[in-house]
Amino acid sequence: MSYQIIPVTDAVKAGVFDSESREVVWDDTTHTQGLRFANNGHVILIARSEIAPLQDTATWSVAQHQGATGEYSVLLDKTGAGGDVSTHLQFTPTTTITLNDLAEAIDDVAPEWSFYHYSSAVVANFAQIEFRFVHSSLVSLGTDHGWLEVTCYPLQGHNGGAAWVKETLAAADPFGFGGHTPDGTSVFEWGGGQTLADLLTLVNAAWDTAESGEVATAYVLDRIRIELWEAAPARSAYIDTVVIDGTAYPVEPGMAGAKLRHDATATTLAFVDYRDRFGRFEALAPTVGAEQKTIVGPLLPALFNDPDGYVSFLPSVHPAAATTLFYSAIRVGDPT
Repeated sequence: MSYQIIPVTDAVKAGVFDSESREVVWDDTTHTQGLRFANNGHVILIARSEIAPLQDTATWSVAQHQGATGEYSVLLDKTGAGGDVSTHLQFTPTTTITLNDLAEAIDDVAPEWSFYHYSSAVVANFAQIEFRFVHSSLVSLGTDHGWLEVTCYPLQGHNGGAAWVKETLAAADPFGFGGHTPDGTSVFEWGGGQTLADLLTLVNAAWDTAESGEVATAYVLDRIRIELWEAAPARSAYIDTVVIDGTAYPVEPGMAGAKLRHDATATTLAFVDYRDRFGRFEALAPTVGAEQKTIVGPLLPALFNDPDGYVSFLPSVHPAAATTLFYSAIRVGDPT
């Protein structure tokens, strides 16, 4: 395989560098070769994914934030030029919560499940909230079995406006669901007027029909996703302060499991591993999500230098044609 060389640039001061003029572009629509950079143990790789401006985006924003604490919200933006795909904030719960906990909270009107939104002034389908539950005994096996996604969409046809609004999930809210039972059977039910009042009854009946005797009552909440889905009309929504089963999650960079993305698969960087003189080696496969940045290194020369003193890797092909990947190799004075 041939490799495109990423020139190594010295940091200007305390790790600061001019990223705009010193990045190397790797466009997977025209380049099929790998990438490599010289490594002396003082070099970090910065990989950045960028979607063309007309694509839908999710970004951290300081333009709006809900309440007196925190500085950020997440801005979900649909330009009208994208597709019917998820543009979202995703994060993970910090406590163990089951599908039954959600059903009981809806029935008892407590503890609270809610989020704040600041939606643009247009009548449209605005933010929906999706919960992914997993079969606790199957999640560690890495299979596509035993998972359930419940999507609540209380803001269909919502008339947005320039103000923060708290949306609390309630029994009358519509929802749809889908997933795979433990044996891998697909389940999908959407529309038909189903509401959260019948959440557990409908899900368990569908699970039992797909795989006799199976229910999803004890499935554990794996992640929360708040998203804009439909392509049109052009619209935006800031999202902040999400409450899950009574626990408040301030929407700030660094929140547990936070991911902001257009619904595109991450690019994996597959580093070529070389054994050191003791026969040891380490394989690296970091990922770069859409509209995200990843920093790799510094890497030990003994493990990641090939005989010519370079680190070599191959990015996977990114599925979004409008995505461009940028790379910078920066030499720092003190790797710590």
